[in-house]
Amino acid sequence: MLDTSEPSRAAQKVDLDLDDAPFLEEEEEVKPEAPKPKKEVSLAEDEAEKPAPRDRKKLIIIGAAALVLVLALGLAAKFFFFKGKAPAPADKTAQSAAQDNNTQAVAPELPEIQVRMEPFWVEQKGEGDEVRFLIARILLSTHDENIAKEFQARMMQARNAIFYYLKNKDVQFLADEKNAEKLKSELLLVVNQYVSDGKFDTLLFEEYVVK
Repeated sequence: MLDTSEPSRAAQKVDLDLDDAPFLEEEEEVKPEAPKPKKEVSLAEDEAEKPAPRDRKKLIIIGAAALVLVLALGLAAKFFFFKGKAPAPADKTAQSAAQDNNTQAVAPELPEIQVRMEPFWVEQKGEGDEVRFLIARILLSTHDENIAKEFQARMMQARNAIFYYLKNKDVQFLADEKNAEKLKSELLLVVNQYVSDGKFDTLLFEEYVVK
């Protein structure tokens, strides 16, 4: 048998020398670090985050509708609140109105003030040479005391005016009863000419006779 130990030893030595040779060592490759992935910001994503114009319009319309709804609910609440108040009963209103009317009706009037004038004797000519006389007693009335006082102060002037008015009337006119109302209204106008502030309300004949 052949001795193969020597060659094997030589081969082992060669292997060891090769392992120990520094120039034969292969440099370990340094793998570059992989770049950190950067987060890519896509314009599509930005635009996706922002609401589209149509979405904005929808949001505006929804907000406006909500505001209108709130206002409508507020107005409805006010309407029902005021409507819920019970109105004053019609009977009480009618009673208060009736009381007001009664108060006005019951309001005391000023006392009537009467002014009596001395009788008038007015000579008139009748048919031919006939002489006739008109005898008249006049009563004036008012509710104003100042009118009565002023007329009393100017009584003589008023009497002269009344006398001349009656004197200038025809005796036939004075004797006709149908002319009584016209005569009183015209005499009242004559009397009130002597009152500066106000006037007498009525003029009556306490006596009226044509003889």
